[in-house]
Amino acid sequence: MLPVNTRPARTGAIAIALAAPLPLFAQTGTAPTPVLPTVEVSETNPRDTQSYQGGTTRLGKLDQLPKDVPQGITIISDKLLFETNADTLKDAVRHVSGLTFNAGEGGRIGDNMTLRGFYSFGDLYLDGIRDVAQYNRETFDIEQLEVLRGSAAMLFGRGQAGGVINRVSKPPRLVDRTTLTTTIGTQDYGRVVADMNKVTGQDAALRVNLMKTEGGSTRDDVQTNREGIAPSFRWGIGTTDEFSVGALYLKTRNTPDYGVPFYKNRPLDVSGDTFYGTTSDYEDNETTLLTGSWKHRVSSDTVIRSLIRAADYQRDVWLTAPRLQNPTDATVADGTAVVRRSGNHRGGEEHTLTVQSDLSTKFATGALKHEVLGGVEFLKERAARWTYRLASGETAPVTTVGNPNSSPAMPASYGNTEKLSRSTYSGDTISVFAQDAIEFLPGWKVLLGIRHDKMNADYSNGAVVDYGENSYRSSLSFQPDDTQHYYLSWTDSFNPTADLYQFSTTTETYPAERSRSLELGAKWDLYEGDLSLRAAVYRAEKDWERNTDIETASTNALLSKKRHTNGIELEAAGRITSRWEVFFGWTAMDAKVDEAAPGRNPNIAGMRPRNTPPFAWNLWTTYKLDAHWKIGGGIEAKGPRLAYGVGGSNPITPNVAPGYRRVDAMVAYEMPKYTLKANLLNVFDTLYYSSVYENGGHAVPGTGRALQLTAEVQF
Repeated sequence: MLPVNTRPARTGAIAIALAAPLPLFAQTGTAPTPVLPTVEVSETNPRDTQSYQGGTTRLGKLDQLPKDVPQGITIISDKLLFETNADTLKDAVRHVSGLTFNAGEGGRIGDNMTLRGFYSFGDLYLDGIRDVAQYNRETFDIEQLEVLRGSAAMLFGRGQAGGVINRVSKPPRLVDRTTLTTTIGTQDYGRVVADMNKVTGQDAALRVNLMKTEGGSTRDDVQTNREGIAPSFRWGIGTTDEFSVGALYLKTRNTPDYGVPFYKNRPLDVSGDTFYGTTSDYEDNETTLLTGSWKHRVSSDTVIRSLIRAADYQRDVWLTAPRLQNPTDATVADGTAVVRRSGNHRGGEEHTLTVQSDLSTKFATGALKHEVLGGVEFLKERAARWTYRLASGETAPVTTVGNPNSSPAMPASYGNTEKLSRSTYSGDTISVFAQDAIEFLPGWKVLLGIRHDKMNADYSNGAVVDYGENSYRSSLSFQPDDTQHYYLSWTDSFNPTADLYQFSTTTETYPAERSRSLELGAKWDLYEGDLSLRAAVYRAEKDWERNTDIETASTNALLSKKRHTNGIELEAAGRITSRWEVFFGWTAMDAKVDEAAPGRNPNIAGMRPRNTPPFAWNLWTTYKLDAHWKIGGGIEAKGPRLAYGVGGSNPITPNVAPGYRRVDAMVAYEMPKYTLKANLLNVFDTLYYSSVYENGGHAVPGTGRALQLTAEVQF
């Protein structure tokens, strides 16, 4: 069976009749002139050949189809990104069931998420290379988004139990094609994306992706401004030695939005567009990545692959977090309750150098067939963060619940960027890993892998981290044919401090976080491979859970000593008929804190972990009415999520972000060279909260009803 991204869609198949053998004629006869059948070839839109299933993946550090990986994998394809107008990573991963968003703990900015109930913003990757800096990621240069569920330290190094989120860049290909996409929408939204691919030689190609986005949102005075360029050049394509060089430059200036405060354990009951920040608030990010790769094909079964990346991240944030000041029922009801604007003013920079090299090969020893993987990795990290000096009393003026003023007169020194309290981090990590997938009976495989990470790190506060940790990966698989895969896997992960390196004097006091995942799963391909199904049950555990709130980590380094999530996942992606496509995910999570950390509130034992809904599901489906018209729609649903602090000793009454269902709709007109599309986001203008501050301070409303019109031209 061909890989998903190369298998022709049933809708595009062309039947060609073969001429029947001609009968023998007498030598004196005249043979009739054969008449060849007429073959009608019609040009189609390139997206018709794409699928929600996505293509091959390297999440297992091998080129594999998702169905062959003995762990749960969710792929968000370029087609799904386009149809749903998902222009940021946050928009894209709404299609990943069991994933929720955190709302800027301790002034943290950028993509901040939880998967299977565990922090995962420290498990972000770009083309398999760690990319965990604090910034908001784009999709203009992304071919597909991949989520490997469960612990994965043997493959990627330190991480969490939830999983790995990897973006796959658009590679240069041996085809001349340019795609221009323009979107306009309500709230003055505008976006232009260009994707230009040019063949420059027999085995070489250049690809350049450009993006400019700006506009408002359904939240008052919340603006975004983004621009990016991602050029890449690839040569030796399909030959023994294949090389590539590429870059990514992304600059953003956004209005940070901390939503609304909680009142009586629920988000404050105000309209979804109410904004308690100020127009002076800003979030600036500048990201520059330079990457080179070399793939050497020793033989058809043996490949050496090497990568190097230098990355530079700069960020500044000036924001206000809303907090109610002495509210009463009466003052909240009439809108006169005072909202205090708590400030977070900080900046940071990070510089990383990553070098990876791995070898994969296949061979047999007697009746055993081996697929061996081995490699080394070096990671150099240098980081600094600081706060900005602000004179006493010169914070943003207060406002009121019912009449928020987003442009008040500010103190004279408001916005002063004199650096204060600069903290630095320096770390070097060397890793080696090896894995063998052994087929010991037809269709039966056992996989065994081990990795060792050695890290030396220094903090400016005097803390030193010096550790060596082993990580393991194992599975038992049964694949009776190309359409079925049943597996049992066990994996683990570790993290020596909190994600993204909290500057804590206690980093050497407690053992590393340890996570374990046990998963029983099945994957099926139906309808000649056009529809992929996945089911899994799992248990994920975590010990010595660290605090990820910058504001409190230095004094409260731990959140819990032990907790777990038991879960079920179901997914479907692909074509049900030649006209009907679907992408569906459903999960149920039974999560619990098993044991409180030393010095923390013992009453958290037995509670559901923060920002972990008991259930979540998502659906996106489209139907082709005829050769050109397509309609589609989707639902994103989540159960209630808790937000609470873990200090003190009193019983905890958690804040609750209520569950919700958001409905989207789409209609498109497709021609071979262009597509016209309309997306209506949040059709029923549902008020819901897309992210929560886990310590219970605030919740951020999601997008309200918005209309976006897109025109895409290909030539």
